[in-house]
Amino acid sequence: MQRIAIIGLGLIGSSIGLALKARAKDVEVVGYDIETKVQNQAKKDGAIDRAEWRLPDAVKGADIVVFAVPVPTMKELFTDVAPHLKPEAVITDTATTKREVMQWAAESFPDTVGFVGGNPLAGGGKNGAANARADLFVDAAYAVMPSTRAPERSVKSVVAMVEAIGAKPYFVDPHEHDTAMAAVGHLPILLSSALMMATAASPSWREISKFAADDFKGMTALAGTDPQVSAGIASSNADMLVYWLEEIIRELTDLQKMMAHESRSEKDGPLMQTFVNSWEARKRYEAGVTMLDFTRPALPSAGDGMVQMFLGERLGRIFTDAGKRANDPTQYRR
Repeated sequence: MQRIAIIGLGLIGSSIGLALKARAKDVEVVGYDIETKVQNQAKKDGAIDRAEWRLPDAVKGADIVVFAVPVPTMKELFTDVAPHLKPEAVITDTATTKREVMQWAAESFPDTVGFVGGNPLAGGGKNGAANARADLFVDAAYAVMPSTRAPERSVKSVVAMVEAIGAKPYFVDPHEHDTAMAAVGHLPILLSSALMMATAASPSWREISKFAADDFKGMTALAGTDPQVSAGIASSNADMLVYWLEEIIRELTDLQKMMAHESRSEKDGPLMQTFVNSWEARKRYEAGVTMLDFTRPALPSAGDGMVQMFLGERLGRIFTDAGKRANDPTQYRR
C-alpha cells in the first residue's frame, strides 16, 4: 500500500485527500496541519486516514509527501522534514509560484529524494477546508515541473497521483509557469485588493457600500484570500507581477485619457473601440480562441487635452482638427 502524506489541510490539501480516498486504490493518506481543529475536521470528513500531530511523524515512511501550504512557510518546512524522509521518497507541492520553491527544494533535499513541483489549476477562488471536494480537480489542468535532479520514477509517481485525483498533467518550465500565473492567477488578487481598498478607504464608504451588489462582490472576492497566502504570492513572484501591474496601469491610464476626451461619446471613438476589443477578447477566450487581431484604438494626444482644457471641447476640437490637417501628426498609441 502506498502512503501519501499531505502537509497542509486547507482547500487544496483536503481536496487532494478526498480525491485520493474516492478514486485511488491501495493508498493510505496521512495528514498534518498546524491547526489541530483543521486536522480533526479533515479526519472527520474522510480526507485523511489518520492525522499526525508531529511533522516528522507525518512524513515518516511516506512514499509521496505533498506540501499544500503557503509559499512563505515552504522553505522552513522543507528543512524540517528533510532528515525524516525515507530514501527515494517523492516530494511535491501545490504552490502557485515555482522558481523560489524549486530553489528551496534543491537546497533542502538530498539527492536520494526526488522533487517534482506541482500546481493544480483549480479552486475557483475559494479558500479553506470547508470548501474542499473530492471532484475539485476533475478535468483540471495540473502543472508539473520536475527538478533537474528528479529521477524518472519520481515524475511517474507524481503524474500517477495527479491522474488519480482526476486532473490532467501539464508539463511546463517554472519560469514560464510563474509568468503565466502572474498574469491570470496572481494579478486578479492584486486588482481585487486594490478595488476593495480604493472604495473602502473612501470617507463615504458607509453609504457607498449600500449600493454594492453582486458585481462588486464578485470583483472583490479575491480580496478575501488569506493575507498570508496573498503576501506570499506577491513576494515570491514580484518581478512578474510588477510587469503586469505596469500593463494594467497603462490600460487604466489609456481609459482615463479616453474618458477625459470629447471623443468619449463617439460611437466609433477610441473608448467604444476599447470596450469592443475587450468584449471580443472575452468572447474569444470563452470559446477557446485566444488569438486576437484587433488594432488598439488611437489615443488623444497630450496636446489635444491641453487645448481642450483651455479653450473648451468644441472650440478646442476646431483647433485640434485644423492642426492635424495641417501637420498630420502621428497619433498616440501603444
